[in-house]
Amino acid sequence: MKVNQSVTRLFRLLLVMMFAAASVAAQTQSAAFKVGLGPEGVATDGANVFVANQFSDSVTKLSASDGAVVGTYTVGHRPLALAFDGAFVWVANYLSNNVMKLDPASGAIVGTYAVGEGPGGLLVTNGNVWVANRNAETVTKLRGTDGMTLGTYAVGERPISLATDGEHVYVTNNNSDSVTKLRESNGVLVATFPVGDGPFGIAFNGGSLWVANFGSGNVMKLGVTGMLLGTYKTGDGPLAAVCSDGVVYVVNNGGDSVTKLNAADGTNLGSLSVGRSPIGIAVSGTNVWVTNSGSNTITRR
Repeated sequence: MKVNQSVTRLFRLLLVMMFAAASVAAQTQSAAFKVGLGPEGVATDGANVFVANQFSDSVTKLSASDGAVVGTYTVGHRPLALAFDGAFVWVANYLSNNVMKLDPASGAIVGTYAVGEGPGGLLVTNGNVWVANRNAETVTKLRGTDGMTLGTYAVGERPISLATDGEHVYVTNNNSDSVTKLRESNGVLVATFPVGDGPFGIAFNGGSLWVANFGSGNVMKLGVTGMLLGTYKTGDGPLAAVCSDGVVYVVNNGGDSVTKLNAADGTNLGSLSVGRSPIGIAVSGTNVWVTNSGSNTITRR
């Protein structure tokens, strides 16, 4: 009897130790780090995370390993979006009507290039940089090496985000409730797809497009021809979407959370709690980074 009691106590102790270790690991993995005012866009080069602070007119650079701030760089007026091209960080400055090319090591501005009115979305693909000009209802294509404008193409009302399948660029039109499909090589309009209310973020997972409809409170899964493959409920105000390792992460701006969906069938895999009014998201390795505009922080989960 005493042996059984001892075994039971030992088992309980082991359980307590396991739960404590798991709790410590979770606390180590999940953390919030202070950045500038109104953080929105986020990008990573693997070793570092870059955050666009739209009300501080700056970009914060943090170490991906521990969240320590290792640099703060002054950019244009109201930086909204960031993209990393493998060598440089690109910044879309909404009220400056330009994009800047930054050296990620020093933060030095390598180039500044005029685009359309209200740039707020960026996509790097095949050596080029695509810019969604929210107020001009256009996208601008820049050559990544020198920032030369290669084309400007009409899309829908208030273009927000961009994605690519390698041959085409897809643009969410927030006020048109649609997605525009352009041929990447020359910007020719291929098709326009109807989606939900107020589409914002868009992501491509290798076979399908995922569109976050802010006003509808859902995400839609589309084929590259625009065929609707599924509609899935998320949290309040889905704003951004990103795909990684078979999972679709959706930022819920009104729900202070991130919904995880199975990219194969849309099954809800749970949610992650983040800061207030989250906007931007980036996935790097096993970490998910989310900018919280209402908390002036970035959360690592």
